[in-house]
Parts: sequence; structure tokens; C-alpha cells
Amino acid sequence: MIKGFYDRYMYSPMPEMHNEMIPVTDGCSYGKCLFCDLNVGKSFKVFNLEDIKEYIRKRAKFYEDKRFVPSKFTLLEGNALCLKTDSLVEILKEIRKNFPKMKYVSTFARADDVLRKSKKDLKLLKSLGLDRVCVGIESGDERVLSYQQKGVTVEDQYNALKLLEELGISYSVYIMLGLGGKKYSKEHILNTARFLNRVNPFEIVVVNLVIFSGAGLVERIRTGEFERITLRQQIEEEIMLLENLDIRTIYNGTHKTKVVPITTLIPDRKEDLVKILKENLKKTDKELLEEERKKWKIWDKE
Repeated sequence: MIKGFYDRYMYSPMPEMHNEMIPVTDGCSYGKCLFCDLNVGKSFKVFNLEDIKEYIRKRAKFYEDKRFVPSKFTLLEGNALCLKTDSLVEILKEIRKNFPKMKYVSTFARADDVLRKSKKDLKLLKSLGLDRVCVGIESGDERVLSYQQKGVTVEDQYNALKLLEELGISYSVYIMLGLGGKKYSKEHILNTARFLNRVNPFEIVVVNLVIFSGAGLVERIRTGEFERITLRQQIEEEIMLLENLDIRTIYNGTHKTKVVPITTLIPDRKEDLVKILKENLKKTDKELLEEERKKWKIWDKE
């Protein structure tokens, strides 16, 4: 929680979780994905530019007598790249002014945030330090994206990532196991693997679909329209994903929502990850459920 900006937890990209966080927005500008509760109970908000600058100056003051001074920064929250380029330019300049040894600035972004920016604007932002964009891809299957009301197509997501590559902007992606439900489980995973094999993220973050009470998907689960996969099937989906990935990148499957936490550089140790997952399939459904319950009991304490 950042006093004066957020009254709860904040979302930040896993690859950037140790960065200095800069409050820029609250929530997500889109806020219509069925599986997400990021904007539930509140409206998307862009913080006052002068308040953001003042916060950056206060953080620089805080580090004046510290041995450690941050050089990596993240613009919060759900998709700060949606801001107008002029505002982002001022924020980036303020960070550089107060932290001269800044290495880069990162942010969450939707694919359409990237596509709405001109090449000229993206080049300008990169020149000012914006060089790590985390894009929530979720799925490479058209039907899954449409059903979950993601608001972008597979082609949109591909074009956005390729544009970042063209401009030399590094990016990571989020993938969500279980997003296709039982009906489209196989198609979701195979098409997501095919999608990933066509792009070049420096890191793939893999999470499991978790249904929070405020998500729009809840009602469709209640009616039986959407049938969630089991814990065992989540592991099976991840095995299928790994076995079909043919890409060199960091595979980060350590998110709290995951049944089995695993991470490594693939393809170097991909077989080791698959082996770990298959070992966990030997557990009974009762054992898997018990482990999951224990994990969620401490979710809010960590």
C-alpha cells in the first residue's frame, strides 16, 4: 500500500516486483475482462501529475542517506501505458531528474495500449527509459479471448508484441492456465503455445485462473456455463504448455495461484520442469486440495 494513493494491495508485474513503485493510475482503464476483479467497487483513476512528481521527489529525498538507491522503476497500476504520451514523458523525465542512475522504467500494458501509440511516441518513451513492458496476453486462442471479453484479438496481441520488438523495447507476458475452462482447455493451451513460439518475451509469467468474488465470470460459473478445470487438470495444462513451447526465455511459474511453483530458463531445463509436474500428478486429489487450502490460508499474511 502506498499512502495517499492506494488503500489496498497493488498489482505490479512479477518480473519487476523488486523495483521502486511509482503510483500513476489506480485500476485498469479497460476493466471488462470477465476473469478480472481489478476495478470492482471502484472507478479507474489517473493520479494528478503534480502529485506523481511530488511523490517521486519525496522518494528521492528518502534515499538521500541510504546505501541503496533504486535504479529500476515500475509505473503502477493495471496498464499505465494508457496515459497520454505527454504525461508519460513528464513522469519519465521526473524519475530521471531525481534518480540520475535510472536503468529503466517498466509498466503493465494491454496490447491495445501499445497499438494506440505511434512508433514515434514509443521511440520517445524508450529514449526516456521505458524499456520493460509487461503485457497480459492470457491466451493465444481466439475463442477464449472473445469469451473472456479481453477486448483484443490474437492478431492484436501479436502485432503489439512485434511492434515492441521492432522498436527494441523489452517485454514480458502473462499467461493464464484454466482460462478456457474444461470446454476449451486443450485449444487454449495449444494455441497459446503456438502464439508464444512466434514472439520473443524475455520472461513468461504463468498463473492459474482464480475466481475472485467480484469477477464477472462468477455468475457464468454459478449457472454452469463455464466449468472450471480441477487442480489436477491445471497441472496437466501446464505440462502440455511446456511440452509444446519452443522458445528461449525465462519460464516463471512461481505465482501464488499456481498449484506447483516452478521456474527456469527454457528450453535448457524444460524436461526438469515437466518431470516435477508429473511427479505432482502422483498425488491424490485429496493431497492436492489440502496443499492448496494451506496456501490460501496464508495468502493475505505474506
